[in-house]
Amino acid sequence: MRALVKESAGPGIVLRDVPVPTCGPSEALIQVHHAGVCGTDLHIWEWDSWASNRLKPPVVIGHEFAGEIAELGRDAAAAGLLAVGDLVTAEGHIVCGHCLQCRLGDAHLCRRTQIIGVDRDGAFAEYIAMPASNVIKLDGIPTEIGAIMDPMGNAVHTVLEGQMVAGANVLVLGCGPIGCFAVGVARAAGAAQVIASDFNPTRLALAKARGRPSNHARASARPRNRER
Repeated sequence: MRALVKESAGPGIVLRDVPVPTCGPSEALIQVHHAGVCGTDLHIWEWDSWASNRLKPPVVIGHEFAGEIAELGRDAAAAGLLAVGDLVTAEGHIVCGHCLQCRLGDAHLCRRTQIIGVDRDGAFAEYIAMPASNVIKLDGIPTEIGAIMDPMGNAVHTVLEGQMVAGANVLVLGCGPIGCFAVGVARAAGAAQVIASDFNPTRLALAKARGRPSNHARASARPRNRER
């Protein structure tokens, strides 16, 4: 299959023919239909200080995706929760499931976490193998939208977790994909006013389009520090 590979240290990525991943007993083999480009992928492309201290090439990059189940392992099929042909996306953080944090329900603290496209082969490929426990049915959501469930999920948790949004004034700092989604989430949650701030006028326009009408919410640019 074709895949975009970070082949070695240094800027750039390459298109390569690589083997189709093996589908393990508890895994699903997914044919990728759509994928999203994250800032993480740009860091890897540029090979900046974060990427050079985090990645160990070669690795297939990409972690935002959606597609169709092409094969199920024996145990995954027996569970009856997924079927070949299902349109799905997947949680890109793969945890061990055995450590204390995982057993306490705090898998986000698992020290053995592997991120697809960073610590193991990712989704900028024709196929990706994922643990069935990470796979999420789209249930009618098209794969174009399913591929961006990762930043959307971040926005939902950022806005809603542990705080009352209805009737509140909400400030969103930064109008990248997660920030733009956060504007829409805050609006849907009943925020009285949503104010979004960014340097980039294109991103501000996207944020404003997802906010309330202009007499209820506004998107305003922060002034640049000219001494930088």
